[in-house]
Amino acid sequence: MIKLDLTRQKAMVQSTAMSKTQKAIKNHLLNRIKSSPYNETQHLSITIKDHPFERFFTRFFDITEEVVNADLKADFTRAYMENGQLKAKKYQFSDTFKANQLTELKEGNHHSFDKNSFIYKLAEKINKAIEE
Repeated sequence: MIKLDLTRQKAMVQSTAMSKTQKAIKNHLLNRIKSSPYNETQHLSITIKDHPFERFFTRFFDITEEVVNADLKADFTRAYMENGQLKAKKYQFSDTFKANQLTELKEGNHHSFDKNSFIYKLAEKINKAIEE
């Protein structure tokens, strides 16, 4: 399982210590997501069930990882002040994608502009939420 938490505020991004795959996901997402409004804090929590045992067996038996599907769940929260009150909106996204995308990300391949990649789809959903 891969977990990633990002908090964006003005020009600052906070995150926890990350693996190579998490760093790649973070960089690709931040390149695709539009800038946040000045007085808003955004929190993105991503959980990916990457099915490591199934992926191991596909490599062991020389089968492509495309047969294994990974599951993504993301919670995106926007917090802001309105008329002196703290308000927040929460959005939830889920997706299923081919697990080979994670391996390719770890190896340095860029998927942020591929319309079939989970990063592109997630970034588009977040951008729609920011535009509301």
